[in-house]
Amino acid sequence: MVEPTTPHTCTLTCGSDSLDELALYVGTLGAPFTVHEPPELVAHIRALSARLADACP
Repeated sequence: MVEPTTPHTCTLTCGSDSLDELALYVGTLGAPFTVHEPPELVAHIRALSARLADACP
């Protein structure tokens, strides 16, 4: 579900069976985003972004 929060932002509420799936889903939307919850997804995206950054010297 997508809910507008300001004229320029919205809140996306979604679910998945996998943190990897959620991380890739929001990461490939093509727009800036901030993950607020769950804390496990926040940590997962931080770890994934570090691995991806390390892959590009």
